[in-house]
Amino acid sequence: MMKGSSMFDKIFPRKFDFYSMLLEQSKANYKVINSLDRWIKDKNEADYNDVFINKNEADKIRFKLERDLIEAFATPFDRQELYYISVRMNKIIDCSKSVLKTIKILNLEVDSTIISMSSLLSQGALELTEAISVLESNPSESQSKIETIRMSQNSMEEIYISGLSELFLHSDAITILRYREVYNYLKEAATLLGDAVDVYHRITVRMI
Repeated sequence: MMKGSSMFDKIFPRKFDFYSMLLEQSKANYKVINSLDRWIKDKNEADYNDVFINKNEADKIRFKLERDLIEAFATPFDRQELYYISVRMNKIIDCSKSVLKTIKILNLEVDSTIISMSSLLSQGALELTEAISVLESNPSESQSKIETIRMSQNSMEEIYISGLSELFLHSDAITILRYREVYNYLKEAATLLGDAVDVYHRITVRMI
C-alpha cells in the first residue's frame, strides 16, 4: 500500500500553494512588527505578549513552507529565492523580538529614533505584505510598493545615523551602549527588509 502511494505521488506529485504560504508568513510577520510598534508607543502589556504569540505563529508557517519546499516537485518561481525571502522575513521578526526584549530588560525609555525606526519598519512590512498579495495575480502592480519599501528602508538608515550622532553626544557611556544595542537591531531589520524586497523584485521581473 505504501509502495502504491509512493508511486502515485511520483506520477502525480502534490501541488503546494506557495503564493498563499508566503502571504500567510508575511501577514504573520507584520503582526509581530506592528505589535512591537504599538508596544513601543504605548507600553501595553497585551501588545508585548502579542509579539511572542504572533512570532510563534509566523515560525509555524515558515516551518511548514520549508517542509513543503523540500517535498515539492515544482515551484511557481525559483525555489532558492522562495527560501531566501522566507528566511529574510523571519530574520526581521527575530530582530523585532530582540528589540522588544532589550528595551524591556534594560528598562529603556524609548526615544524619537527608536519610535521613528519602528514606525517605518511596520510600514515597510505592511507594504511588503500588500506586494506579496498581488504577486501571483498582478506582479506589475507591486512596483510602487517596492519603491515605498525602499524609501522606508532608506529613511530608517538615515534616522539611524542621525540618532547615533545625537547619542554619542551623551556623556554616559553605559547609556550610549544600551541605546545603540536597540538602534543596531532596528538597523539590521531595515537591512533585512531591503534584502527581502530585492529578492521579491527579482521574482517579479522574471514574471512580468
